[in-house]
Amino acid sequence: MDDFPQQVERYKDEFYRYVLRVVWDSSVADDVFSSAVLAAWENRGKFTPGTNFRAWMYRIITNKCYVANREISRTPAPIDDVPEMSLLALREDRSYFDVLQDPETFLQQCGEELHQAMKQLSTSQRTCILLRSVEKFSYKEIAEIMGIPVGTVMTHLSRGRARLRAELMEYAQARGLVRARPRLLPKVQPGDRRAQGDEP
Repeated sequence: MDDFPQQVERYKDEFYRYVLRVVWDSSVADDVFSSAVLAAWENRGKFTPGTNFRAWMYRIITNKCYVANREISRTPAPIDDVPEMSLLALREDRSYFDVLQDPETFLQQCGEELHQAMKQLSTSQRTCILLRSVEKFSYKEIAEIMGIPVGTVMTHLSRGRARLRAELMEYAQARGLVRARPRLLPKVQPGDRRAQGDEP
């Protein structure tokens, strides 16, 4: 692979940004990025010319990020530990309905709060969200990068996004990014005396 240095140079800023977001530690990110590039160089003979170099590199980088997170004992509460019923109950919240309508815009407005909420996700959910929403890989490509089934990718994305919305709901309501939907009054039937405020 004669153009390896040129390919790495082309994507190095994107790769480093991804590492920084997955490990959330600038000092660790430098080491992880260097380790990934070295591993890719040592395994360059395994790369198939004409295939997606960017996706190939992401797989190596993702593996290095997982190792780094294990070594520094980053153990946020796994999304799989969130009771399914709690996520379903959240959907009954009128403000959450607004979030579901335009999740990308909602998340873009959250700034540092989004950064902190992302840190609460497990590495798997955070990685899937970054590869899909930021790096724009397809479900199939993410599955290949992470070495997991497509269905698992979709589960990680669904639960990760739900957890993010739940974490950010209070912040969003306080700043008016979402608002409670007005409570719908029951229809008043003709002749219903309670409509005029009379006692039944």
